[in-house]
Amino acid sequence: MNTNSTFKTFIFGALALILVLSAFAVLPVSAVQAAAGDVGLLRGGRGNGNPTAPGNGLGSTTAAAGTAGAGYGRGMGAALYAGTALTPLTDAEKAVLEKAILEEYGALNLYRDVIAQFGDVAPFSQIARSEEQHVNMLVRLAEKYGVLPPANPGSTGATFTDLNQACQAGAAAETADAALYDALMPQTTHADLIQVFTNLQAASLQNHLPAFQTCQ
Repeated sequence: MNTNSTFKTFIFGALALILVLSAFAVLPVSAVQAAAGDVGLLRGGRGNGNPTAPGNGLGSTTAAAGTAGAGYGRGMGAALYAGTALTPLTDAEKAVLEKAILEEYGALNLYRDVIAQFGDVAPFSQIARSEEQHVNMLVRLAEKYGVLPPANPGSTGATFTDLNQACQAGAAAETADAALYDALMPQTTHADLIQVFTNLQAASLQNHLPAFQTCQ
């Protein structure tokens, strides 16, 4: 191939690359977010968001591109919730799932009580939204297996003298939450339950607990 032909080939290749990059550049933001959401769904990936931002890591478009990230929840992967359960839960496993839901309700209600007393304060407002996502994850698992999830028992009735005391209560709640999952996981052989329990426990220990230990 002569020099002139090589130069023409290079020019055509460069033009083609520019056209491809231009096509991506005009994609709407929503399309980029949806693509990021798909990655989260398929891979259960963590977002890059603020660790005090709500996020469930489910790869939904509302948590796409790490805007909310997986701050309080690791990516679960769509397969955990999709389709029909292959084997039914035993009565013991149903009880395990119900205990997990009630545990997350307890934390959620405690943080709502703090917000009712002190207003929309950090980190309680953000973590309360995260707890809502945790409850939703477990409820979806219950629905997958035809288990009627327990109702939210409502307010804990807790009151605090100051925000520091409330933060200490939050830290205690997250410690108890993690300990419960240690007790629940050996009681089931279903991989999807174990995966969700593991991820929710990690969220408690790695995100919620440190936030409460450092809040004022």
